[in-house]
Amino acid sequence: MVLSIYGVVSPRAEIESSKKESGSVRFDRFCEVGGYRLALQGQCPDACAGGLGTLLDGRIFNTAELVGQLGTPLPGGPELLLQAYRKWGTGFARYLQGEFAFVLWDGAAGRILLGCSPGVSLPLFYTQRDEDFFFARSLRHLLTEMGTIPRIDEDYLALWLGMTSLVGNDRTFFEKVYRVLPGSVLVFERGRIKRDLYWQPGNISQLYLKDPREYADGLREVLQQAIRDRLPDHGAVGSLLSGGLDSSTVTSLVAEILHGQGRRLHAFTAVPKYPVEDLAGRFCDEGPAAASVAAMWPNVEHVPVRHGRHSVFSLMDLFGAELMEPLINPANYDWFYESCLQAKERQLDKLFTGDSGNTTISYGDTLLLRSLVSEGRWMALARMAQQMHRRGRHRWRSLAYEIFAPLIPLEIRHILISSKFHSLFEYSMIRREFARNHDLDSMTLERNIEYSHSRPLRIRFLSRPDVDAVSDAFRRLTDVSKVDPAGDRRVIEFCLAVPVEHYCEKGVSRSLIRNAMIGRLPEQVRTEQRRGLQAADFTIHFEREREEALAELARMKKVDLVAQALDLEKLEQLLQWSSDQIAAHRGMAGYWPKILRAFSVGRFLRRYEDGTLFSLPAPKVETASLRQQLPESALRSGS
Repeated sequence: MVLSIYGVVSPRAEIESSKKESGSVRFDRFCEVGGYRLALQGQCPDACAGGLGTLLDGRIFNTAELVGQLGTPLPGGPELLLQAYRKWGTGFARYLQGEFAFVLWDGAAGRILLGCSPGVSLPLFYTQRDEDFFFARSLRHLLTEMGTIPRIDEDYLALWLGMTSLVGNDRTFFEKVYRVLPGSVLVFERGRIKRDLYWQPGNISQLYLKDPREYADGLREVLQQAIRDRLPDHGAVGSLLSGGLDSSTVTSLVAEILHGQGRRLHAFTAVPKYPVEDLAGRFCDEGPAAASVAAMWPNVEHVPVRHGRHSVFSLMDLFGAELMEPLINPANYDWFYESCLQAKERQLDKLFTGDSGNTTISYGDTLLLRSLVSEGRWMALARMAQQMHRRGRHRWRSLAYEIFAPLIPLEIRHILISSKFHSLFEYSMIRREFARNHDLDSMTLERNIEYSHSRPLRIRFLSRPDVDAVSDAFRRLTDVSKVDPAGDRRVIEFCLAVPVEHYCEKGVSRSLIRNAMIGRLPEQVRTEQRRGLQAADFTIHFEREREEALAELARMKKVDLVAQALDLEKLEQLLQWSSDQIAAHRGMAGYWPKILRAFSVGRFLRRYEDGTLFSLPAPKVETASLRQQLPESALRSGS
């Protein structure tokens, strides 16, 4: 169950506390903080002593270590925060290891602190309206309690459409409503806000070990500890298992730990309902690879989850209303959601994932070369480039491009190469005029990362606060938590400390995790160079959605902001494409993400405009049509 934290800080002597129509009390506790009235609604443990108090959601992992440093008997989580605050002041959060969000108030100092843990965290949102300061664990809760709904932030909308709003950005879709960034503390004092981004992973020093095998051993050990800290004390556990390295690694390590405790693991794998041909560098049915991982451990029950159980538009409504933002990859929500529902039926409340793995445990691509260039390590650069070339997966021309690309102006760069994937209009349905009015150019995404080598680029993606909100939404809607040990602070810091050449040992991409999992993964999974592709048969399933898509497009055309922001004429043309045209544009690897992002944001803005966004749909979304046989023409087009 998600613990509720909501509060208002106001200079008014009294804050409304009357019962709502539902009979619930709006606020259940009040405190005086520096001339302000703090009203709180929090269904979680609190501690108050000497004018200090705190609400905590989540867990502190290094409790024993903190108790030793504080020199006190073992306290509970909230009391531990207060003792740490007494010792270290407003900077106390930097000493905590865990996955948490908190509110702490100090009546004597007239100060209120909001904080979120580094890495994978729990979200917190806030806004200041006139003299009142609002905060909440849920953006939906915050907006509905404010009394007036803010306007859509059109600048942020443009950034979202340009895929540049997702890294290190504390804004939301609503004007002057913000997120507390992971690894930061916000201090509200005397009517003013001060932000302290206390976690600075860019300052992590490189780790140099004599024996290269120690890097792989160290990665496995820190990941195992992150898993142990997140395991419940008893009972079975679940995992989301794809055929790729990240989730396979997490699932295998969880299974190993549980096997030693005589406990079971249920591994849920998304599989296509209809056969789809593999794409270059991608395999479209992850079932066989996932099954081979599950078969390694006698305590694992493998649960294939067929794609297509839920309407993609119903899921846009359900999660859009809970998140108060559009979905980045709506197609994947079908099997995510269905896996959570099936986990709930098995009385599981946690599903382990490896969502952060691409930038932590399994990092390794040609951006590593740019990192070596930035570090001036020319011999290591020459050796890595030669090893990559010998492996046969990279031509000298592409390797040279990765090394020297940041030195070449983008306009010239796109003349030299045929691929323009990073061109704004190749991956987004944003209207050109809207992009120009909000200072986005045709190569926004590439311009955003062109001078980033691997380390700062990884740090930026590891600072994405929207991921925390998505995981939280699943927990609120299904009572099942998605936990990601690959995004643990200790795992992140270890991975950033490893010199980049150990991610591409002997020219093998993602070699660090491959070496760490020798003997713990099937060889065909451990050595697989391709990546999996979920929802690969979406084209066939969309035939059931086509009527709703056309109806939604007609509704979207009537909303001014949607018509200004999205190229609806182009969207209408793309919807008429045949299955062969869609396949030629890489289906779920290219065509559909662009189409579905447009529908997701357009439907979100339309529902904001007509007010239905704030009416949360029934949690379990199923339509009878999804259980019916597909038309024969649809089956033929997808075969």
